Amino acid sequence: MTRPQRGALWMTAAGASVVFLIVLIATLHPAITALDQSTGDAVRAGRHPLLHAPMKTLNLLGSGDVQLPLGALVCAVTWRRQRRLAGSVVVVSLATVAGVAMLKWLIGKPRPKLSAYGFPSGHVVGTLVFFGVLVYLLWVFAVARRWQVLVAISGAAITFGVAYGRLYVNAHWLTDVMGGMTAGIAATTLAWLFMDAQLSPKPGVTSG
Repeated sequence: MTRPQRGALWMTAAGASVVFLIVLIATLHPAITALDQSTGDAVRAGRHPLLHAPMKTLNLLGSGDVQLPLGALVCAVTWRRQRRLAGSVVVVSLATVAGVAMLKWLIGKPRPKLSAYGFPSGHVVGTLVFFGVLVYLLWVFAVARRWQVLVAISGAAITFGVAYGRLYVNAHWLTDVMGGMTAGIAATTLAWLFMDAQLSPKPGVTSG
């Protein structure tokens, strides 16, 4: 990446982090609590039997049960071409899981069903980071532009689908998925910066 590109990513990460904090603080306001409730009611009112299977599929796609094996596959493919970059995929994956778990524990916001650790939505964060890493790897390995665009668009669509799916199954409030979006954007841009740094070989070290 060029220096201006890295600077833009740092600004994006900082901006997303600020919005994340704003959303978090806003959840304390009664009007936002009412918005969460009304949004949840509207989504539940729009449930339809034909949507049940797609929503379950989207929730599964956003879970670690799917993303972790796919991440391992992406890491294995990357390992054959750039070992340090493959190692960074592992670090990003572990950091994302640990970071989301820590945020959930520190914030402790209840879910709609009153179980704990609702904010931010880990499904949304994980989906954003997964597709963000995939897009970055396609860019680094100079895969055809149309595939980069296709994966980016598909990733965005699936992420929004997962966010809606979390509301649909009553697992999160609107603010939870908004927190997941902003945290996911911040995490993805930081992942790009970290992974890009691994492409600059250290003196006396060659990649395998």
